[in-house]
Amino acid sequence: MLTVALFFFANILFCLAYMVRDMAYLRAITILAASSTLPYFYFQATPLYSAMVWQVAFIVINAFNLTVLLLQRRPVKLSDEEQWLKHTTLRLLKPRKIRRLMQRAERYEVPSGEHLIHQGHELNALLLLLSGEASVKADGQRRAMLQPGDFAGEMSFISGKLTSADVVAEAPVRYIAWPTSTLERLYQRDPELKDALQGTIGMDMANKLTR
Repeated sequence: MLTVALFFFANILFCLAYMVRDMAYLRAITILAASSTLPYFYFQATPLYSAMVWQVAFIVINAFNLTVLLLQRRPVKLSDEEQWLKHTTLRLLKPRKIRRLMQRAERYEVPSGEHLIHQGHELNALLLLLSGEASVKADGQRRAMLQPGDFAGEMSFISGKLTSADVVAEAPVRYIAWPTSTLERLYQRDPELKDALQGTIGMDMANKLTR
């Protein structure tokens, strides 16, 4: 009688699993439900081993995916630099996406007077200043100043057109860059990252216009 009760309990849990929206809860409830069916199948007059094998398979698959989900949801401890970017430039990105983005960034340092970007060139990367200042010069005339936390060359990066201005370091500059190919691979794996980064670039452009 207990086994029958467990079987009915398992079916109720299966129904409940399909009602929840959170994938972690769905998998956890499904594991509990599948486990509850095992005594019923085992204590039949002729144990239903094939049904038990399938239930165990479902339990293993869901347990594996539940573990992956929980690992992905672990809190991410950002470095000081990543925390600074979170509060300045990358406000629209979640900590895990910031970490993923920063792990694929290429780092550069240039002395005062060096070009970060040359006018009229193709730009295959998105640049972000970490320290120092750089001037934006179109046809030799200064148009703007870039500060730590500002993107550089974002218009050409988004449009795919040749750069419309030089970007020259006014002091020693540290910056990071993401090649277009690197970002495209990230976008394929995480479409939400593309939307968040494009929104961030838009906010950066608006801040520059305000300045």
